[in-house]
Amino acid sequence: MSTLVLAATAESERVADSITRAYVVGGVALLGSTLVVIGLATRTGGAPVNPRHWRFLLGVASLAAAAVVGIVGYLKLSVEPAVNHQIPYLASAGMGLVFLAVLGGSLLVAESLRADEAHVEELESAIRELSDALAPAIEAPPRRDSS
Repeated sequence: MSTLVLAATAESERVADSITRAYVVGGVALLGSTLVVIGLATRTGGAPVNPRHWRFLLGVASLAAAAVVGIVGYLKLSVEPAVNHQIPYLASAGMGLVFLAVLGGSLLVAESLRADEAHVEELESAIRELSDALAPAIEAPPRRDSS
């Protein structure tokens, strides 16, 4: 009986160690990617940082962090033979993956919409200029033939 208890204790310690390692790897990867993004965003040569670049860079960093969380979660799920031990990995990695992917996607979409807004403003100003240039010819009274 004591051999069975020792085996169960060793198994639970192994699972606890692997959970700890997974979270440490995920935390270090997230911290490292955040530091890289901050370093790239602040490296502008003295020019002010454009907020649109922040959205783009943070969106890419969130998607990269989601990929890391997904890979770590998959690796932890694949090496764990007991289904009841896989559920915590699935829940934590799955929720983290979904959250980071949605955050990154929404930041990228916000950047795209802002870029599109600038293009629409350029088109509107071009249309106004064209309208102002053609207004005298359009609003002038028609010429009458004196025949």
